[in-house]
Amino acid sequence: MSKAQYLPVKVISVDSKIHSGKNDVDRHNKPRLRRSLIISSLLEKYKDIVHVETIPAEVAAKCDLVELFGSVHDVHMIQFLVNAWTEWVAMGPDWYDECCQPGWNVDAGPPPFIPCHASFRRDSIERPSKNIMGGFGYFCTDLMTPIVGSLVTELQEDATIICRSVDSAFDGKKSVVYSLTTHPGHHVNYDNFGGYCYLNNAALCARLMQRRLGTGSRVAIIDIDYHCGNGTASIFYKDPDIFFTSIHCDPEVEYPFNAGYEDQVGEGPGKNTTLHIPLDPGATWKEYKPALQKAMEAIMDFGVGGLVVSMGLDTYEGDSVAVSKGGFKLSGADYHEMGKFIGSFLTGKEVPTIFVQEGGYKMDVIGDAAADVIGGFSKGATVG
Repeated sequence: MSKAQYLPVKVISVDSKIHSGKNDVDRHNKPRLRRSLIISSLLEKYKDIVHVETIPAEVAAKCDLVELFGSVHDVHMIQFLVNAWTEWVAMGPDWYDECCQPGWNVDAGPPPFIPCHASFRRDSIERPSKNIMGGFGYFCTDLMTPIVGSLVTELQEDATIICRSVDSAFDGKKSVVYSLTTHPGHHVNYDNFGGYCYLNNAALCARLMQRRLGTGSRVAIIDIDYHCGNGTASIFYKDPDIFFTSIHCDPEVEYPFNAGYEDQVGEGPGKNTTLHIPLDPGATWKEYKPALQKAMEAIMDFGVGGLVVSMGLDTYEGDSVAVSKGGFKLSGADYHEMGKFIGSFLTGKEVPTIFVQEGGYKMDVIGDAAADVIGGFSKGATVG
């Protein structure tokens, strides 16, 4: 590899050994393992251009999640997430029933908090109960996004990674910046979390970039996860200065089902700043590339000072979360081509770009797929 053909890559993350594999309680979702595998592949495949910066634990511990995410989320939801594990533990074993974690040995400590009897919000007159069960039902959209003991620490780490990534993107040195967070975030809207997501890292990243660029600046977000980034779309649905586009499986057949339709284009001052591009199950690179071209052309027409790429990798053929409803059939070299194609739109342009990690559940290929998107972008966006 000739370094001259690639932009340098700055990966901002935590030590890959921290929490590695711990608290991965879902048979599909293994965010801590995913993070470790991606770092390993980046260093193996692109070691000449990759620099990994790890966030010290003592720095992340100072992060105030309420203050930081208050610009994109309801502070009551953030407070719930901050306090949930402590309150769950305090409730004691009488509450640790079989619904929360079948077969869990309570002598080993509290199980992950995944209640099965939460009452989901139905109308505007409801409010969150002081009982943590009610709070979970009010703020969470599903019964598969667990609260675990390390969650708050990891959310602080992820938020600090985003902040540091924005700093790196604006340091005057042209590079690719990759926010390798532990948890995805694109399904979190203003006051609901779910879909393995807790706080919306991409939304925070866009908001911080917007502040850095100054009044009247424009930022775009492109979501390339297999599932629509419905939370991000919702947060900026009325915002005229943040353009959001998502390429995803048709919501008529795939999660999140109720969002991601072509006719959902934004509202009020944000009308026509949302572009959903749903594809049929089974889409290959042949179908995906034209959609990506449409999305990138719309971003360039919008005119942006900064770009956020919500990078999900569950588009890979055979991904366990996607395949039950059809899945996409991207694989191998498609991911290098994807990154290179996105980067080609930015050649010769001063547009700070930050990749933010979202989903991806095929652990035997996740590392190489992520590394190839980043490596491809690095080559595609090279000046000259």
